[in-house]
Amino acid sequence: VLISFSPGVPCRVRRRIAAMLRQMQRLRPVAVASRRSIGTKSGEWMAGPLALETSLVHAAVEPEPLSGAVLTPLFLSTTFVQDSVEQYLAKGYSYSRTNNPTVTALETKLAELENGYGAAAFGTGMAATTSAISATMKAGDHCVITDCSYGGTNRSCREFFTPLGMEFTFTDFRDTENIRKAMKPNTKLIFSETPANPVLSLCDIEEISKIAQEHGAKHVVDATFATPVICRPLDHGADMVIQSLTKYYEGHNMMTGGAVISKDKECADLVKWVQNVHGNIINPFPAFMILQTSKTMGLRVKQQSAN
Repeated sequence: VLISFSPGVPCRVRRRIAAMLRQMQRLRPVAVASRRSIGTKSGEWMAGPLALETSLVHAAVEPEPLSGAVLTPLFLSTTFVQDSVEQYLAKGYSYSRTNNPTVTALETKLAELENGYGAAAFGTGMAATTSAISATMKAGDHCVITDCSYGGTNRSCREFFTPLGMEFTFTDFRDTENIRKAMKPNTKLIFSETPANPVLSLCDIEEISKIAQEHGAKHVVDATFATPVICRPLDHGADMVIQSLTKYYEGHNMMTGGAVISKDKECADLVKWVQNVHGNIINPFPAFMILQTSKTMGLRVKQQSAN
């Protein structure tokens, strides 16, 4: 740095200014490097809660440790090496029917977006629905279910679960008194859908959740048409929320998928156990694709609602 002083500036002042400038010059690269390291350190985002639109893009996305890839990799491996018998599952993965890194990333994202404890991702929305019912009911149990629901849900209850010894009462969920009157001592599940497919009828999630709690039952909500952009049932007392990922999370007519997101560890573990037993998993490839398409779900749902 070249400095030009006027003739009247004393020598001692010139030396002091020159020394200060040299010191600043030495410190500047350190300060710049420090700022850069803070700004680009992988895995660190802004502090505090993020808006939903930001979470749709960044939730559960972490740089891949070996390569530094920002995009979550597609792991197509069926099995995963174990270092020893004693360290079995130390890395979290053994067989992709139980867990897969790409699928785990999607499930983590789903749980975060829906404000849940954990999630299980399935190959279709109906696989998610039948798994939620299987996780909460057995022969001799009773379920109060909306009389306006997705046709596949209605059919599975009448034609699949009923012959197995389960009982279902279909009623109009627009009036919560209908639900209260339908409750029985053996009622283990209340199954609602809002907005309901296909007529878009609504129900009071909070009030229905209170009824379920009073009777020791679980409340499962199919919120496929709402998506977490419009409504998150777990915030309103529900125990589980079902999403047909095919509809809005994927939203591009390329992949099918489903999910059950649970509010606590007990429900999450039950659903994952049922999934592992039934084998109702989602393949890593559609899981990878839905991780990408879900990033624009907020934009798409808002524009579709505006239309």
